[in-house]
Amino acid sequence: MEAVLPEGEHAVGAPAVVVLEIEIDAAGRVADAKVNESAGEAFDAAALEAVRQFEFSPAEIDGKPSAIRILYEYTFSPPEEPVTTAEFSGVVRRRETKQPLADVTVTLETPEQSLTAVTDANGTFVFADVLAGVVTVRLSGEGLAPVSVEEQLEAGKSLQVAYDVSIPEEEEEEEDADDLELVVVAPPLRREIVSTTVKAEEGRRVPGTSGDVLRVVESLPGVARSTAGTAQIVVWGASPQDTRIYMDGVPLPRLYHEGGMRSVVHPLFVESIELIPGGYGASWGRALGGLVRFSTRTPERERTGGQIRADILDASAVLTGPIGKRKRVHYAVGARASYFRLWANRFLDAEQREFVPIPTYGDGQIRFAFTPNERDRIEVVGMASSDRLTRGVPNADPALATRETRAMDIQRVYARWTRDVGDGREFAVTPFVGYARTDDAQQFGAVRTSVSSSTFLAGARSNYGIRFAPWVRMDVGLDTQVEVVGMRRVGSLGLPAREGDLRVFGQPPPEQIAADDWSVTDVSLAPYVEAEFSPLNGRLRIIPGLRLDPYMRSVSRRTPPEAAVPAVGAYRHDFAAEPRLSILGRPLQRWELRASVGLYHQRPAPEDLSAAFGTPNLPTSRAVHVVAGTMVSITDTLSVDVTGFYTHSDRLAVRSASESPLRAQALEATGLGRAYGMQALVRQDLWKGLFGWVAYTFMRAERTRAEGEPWRLFDYDQTHILTAVLAYRLPLAFEASARFRYATGFPRTSVQGVYHDVTRNRDQPIFGRHNDIRIPQFIQLDLRVAKTFTIRRSSLEIFLEVLNLWNRSNAEEIVYSPDFSRRGTIRGFPILPVLGLQWDF
Repeated sequence: MEAVLPEGEHAVGAPAVVVLEIEIDAAGRVADAKVNESAGEAFDAAALEAVRQFEFSPAEIDGKPSAIRILYEYTFSPPEEPVTTAEFSGVVRRRETKQPLADVTVTLETPEQSLTAVTDANGTFVFADVLAGVVTVRLSGEGLAPVSVEEQLEAGKSLQVAYDVSIPEEEEEEEDADDLELVVVAPPLRREIVSTTVKAEEGRRVPGTSGDVLRVVESLPGVARSTAGTAQIVVWGASPQDTRIYMDGVPLPRLYHEGGMRSVVHPLFVESIELIPGGYGASWGRALGGLVRFSTRTPERERTGGQIRADILDASAVLTGPIGKRKRVHYAVGARASYFRLWANRFLDAEQREFVPIPTYGDGQIRFAFTPNERDRIEVVGMASSDRLTRGVPNADPALATRETRAMDIQRVYARWTRDVGDGREFAVTPFVGYARTDDAQQFGAVRTSVSSSTFLAGARSNYGIRFAPWVRMDVGLDTQVEVVGMRRVGSLGLPAREGDLRVFGQPPPEQIAADDWSVTDVSLAPYVEAEFSPLNGRLRIIPGLRLDPYMRSVSRRTPPEAAVPAVGAYRHDFAAEPRLSILGRPLQRWELRASVGLYHQRPAPEDLSAAFGTPNLPTSRAVHVVAGTMVSITDTLSVDVTGFYTHSDRLAVRSASESPLRAQALEATGLGRAYGMQALVRQDLWKGLFGWVAYTFMRAERTRAEGEPWRLFDYDQTHILTAVLAYRLPLAFEASARFRYATGFPRTSVQGVYHDVTRNRDQPIFGRHNDIRIPQFIQLDLRVAKTFTIRRSSLEIFLEVLNLWNRSNAEEIVYSPDFSRRGTIRGFPILPVLGLQWDF
């Protein structure tokens, strides 16, 4: 147990030593402690408080546990300077015999220094203090041709490697004197062409997240600002449904709960988050847009502990610890529940309550981690999430009253087994099963539409990685997924609205009514292979890949339901070959260039395959991603990253242009989409308590109904997106952070006039050009301060977040009066203080 360092006692930097006399009972507990040699009243008190919490292995006299008295020195050292160096050590061996090689010269080169060591008789070498960052390691010696490899050193950590080399026999030296092969036993991690990764410790300190690390995604480059109260993620101009969410490789239907205030996974289990807006490799597919993938972990502690957390939104609790004496099995269980709705509606007017939903949500997880040996690790995870939402705006005219109810339940169970085979070979497999149920009902006056679905999901991801040579690596894998969806829909053909519909917020839906009950079975068995060639000592990386995805689909009904007519199903098979190519070059140590191109496919949404509301035989849509960018590392922790992108998609489902479409052809796969632009990221990784980034995205996203028709702005287009995040650890365990966001408003279609529909006795708008105006721009500043207290073996953090510090009335939607004579806007949340605490024990 570490003592709390008395404040102000180390001004001169000298250590203080307190000698204590401790009585330990036969169980190993501290029975009494007193000062034998004092270092001052403050140090004595701190040392006594810590020592009284010590636990010992019992002393033994004649083989029996016994009480004992000892003298113990407790040393208070001055505060340590920030660590900027790392230790690097390893062994050089002959590959064929695993015999150590002595007298091999190992040279470490960085822009700031050059160090040299020679392996000893055991083939080992050690560099004690090396500046952290990327270093070039060169091996040379008798019979060895000079060869080099790059390693990443982290400050304050030790990196151990093993280099296995092949040396030609003496009789073969004249034929091939340069025949040398270097095998890095622990190969470095590979990167996507364009991705942004945030560690959980950094993400939880971003204002607006309230400690929920997955909410940091909305502050990353390439991500459009979603409408308040939604759980949508809009990346590089793609539809929210086109971006996939993966938890440890397991697909999730959503990242956030209803309202977008919390993620569906407790933040204590999140290890890191990665956003890949496009251009990803062959191991991922089934999406036209980007990927958000995050890795989780089961905390491995030596004793039982946990976390309790609460703020104005919700409360959560997590318990974790080891099982058994050998502590090779660890468990964790956590749950969270919201109560924000109990009081939030009192602060919002009727229009805000209609547009900014205040949901009721909860989630939970149970996890087990097993480490049978040094090479294997097995985790078994079960998670569940639940959402409920009810909102509505009453009106004196019943024909104008609105009401909506939504519900969604998600369950996932999966296991993850990873094995480090050695010699650069790695194996991982993740089987999973899941179930989800959704219910959505919307009512506008007398017109009501309800959509419900139940989804069963099963699949597995497996990957085998092997390094054939120092500059050749290959990954082979299989990504399988079976999804069975049962759906029922009753109500208006135009509710809910689709992207591209000419409508305004609050406009009554079409009165054409239909009903359908259908099921969809999707089977995907996608093998993939991806190679990595790294010539020129790793300064050039060429990553070709190929994914084969035979989409197989069965729909229970190919025609709308009719009385006394049995259902006739439909089957479709779309074979998709998806080649991918990425190239990364490093002309200089701190300068990287990269480019990629790839083909991607996505199956139609099950709700679009209704014979009454859609088209059962829609094909898979497809997209091409072209990405090019550069990154410059100004220092080891400060970098500038600029990326340009272009995506083009076709075979998108759009409403039929005909006012009376043919049976089972309400949708057509004629839509086209494109998005292009650039994003820039200036990022400061954690350095002396400071981290943050500035992300700017310029983007244009467009759609057209069919080839040859004019292009229009995409409903989710945002031309300019700017996000700045800065966080700093202050003295006395204080933290402060701020976030500034600016975003162009979403496009909307103007109302140029009005006419009276006598058949429905209703005013109807006359629209201008499609998406010719925008919602006003969004500007917001958020602030977060926190203080951490150390209480024996636990820590208590109290934090305050102030969202929308300026109390700016940001517009969230354009609305019209019932006769469309007046136009206004619905405003989002006013200034919102969020006070909370987190106790880790």
